Amino acid sequence: MPKGTEPGKLKIIEVGGSPYDMGFQYGAACPEIREVLAETRQMFGGPDRARDLIQEYVPKYLPAVETYAPEILEEMKGMAAGADVMLEDIMFLNITYEISTPSVMGGCTAFAAAGGATADGTVLAGQNFDYIEPWSKYLVALKMNPSNSPAFLAVTAAGCLGLFGLNSAGISLNLNLLKDKNSLTPSGGVPTHVILRKILSCESIGEAIAAIGSAEGRAAKNYLVTDERGDIIDIETTTTDLDIQYPERGILTHANHFKADRFKSGDLASLFIPDAYVRSYRLYQLMEGQHGKLTVELMQQLLQDHNNHPAAICRHCNPKAPLEIGRLMKTLVSIVSCPMERKAWISVGNPCENDYFEYSL
Repeated sequence: MPKGTEPGKLKIIEVGGSPYDMGFQYGAACPEIREVLAETRQMFGGPDRARDLIQEYVPKYLPAVETYAPEILEEMKGMAAGADVMLEDIMFLNITYEISTPSVMGGCTAFAAAGGATADGTVLAGQNFDYIEPWSKYLVALKMNPSNSPAFLAVTAAGCLGLFGLNSAGISLNLNLLKDKNSLTPSGGVPTHVILRKILSCESIGEAIAAIGSAEGRAAKNYLVTDERGDIIDIETTTTDLDIQYPERGILTHANHFKADRFKSGDLASLFIPDAYVRSYRLYQLMEGQHGKLTVELMQQLLQDHNNHPAAICRHCNPKAPLEIGRLMKTLVSIVSCPMERKAWISVGNPCENDYFEYSL
């Protein structure tokens, strides 16, 4: 947990202004960036190996970022200056999803519900974010108020651009890691963190789909985007293709396997995180069983489910996980968002053991 943070809550970093100014304020307010850099270097084999990876991969991703979102690159430059690190260090933190393949496979179980599925028509979205336990002390709540785009609240690791959250245009964003055979060799392109940051700047779901579709060289991922009017869109991506899926009876759930038939032959979930198939369907069953009754409080309860423990919706460390690093993986954050109210309720750590606290834009 970042120093000075109230127990059970994420450290909040509030910034505003131009892209560079916001980045600088973020970097200056977040000394944890240096700590997470050191941890990341160790995760990738130590400082020397990390330096080699930076020299190899940053040149493959940086030009794509500059073309795709020059304003986000400016934000990263500001962050580097504010944190007194190199731009290459910030890029390194924001390409870890891409270059860690296949040694790291994150978890996460995401959902959205709207219309007749909820108790009063309220739009709900959220997820349990599962990743390696050492990362828990580096997670922060980033509140950005850009000069020329919607303000947003996002949960992210220190030094990263954003993972999931919601914005002042009524858009909520959730994420699931996916892995396919083409992901095994990182080849450069627009990093996932940059795409996520771009989506958080969008004012409509259509704009969000375009942000994903136009990202050259993107990695395999799943993006669940919901708006305050009750539209729910799920976008599975590969490097060269994407598939758009819709809710059933106002409910959509997703974990870490491909649902689109044409992507299943290359899916690596059965090797790296087979519980994904259990978690997604389990959460759908739980939500469908409460159709018409879903509320923020009820979703908080459902996200504590331990079916298939320890590799459950509420994940606990599993000593039998297929990957060694996966044995450190657990639920680090649980979030339930209400884009209509511009609010989110967040539990830090396993929600079965910790309270949810309200955060708002």
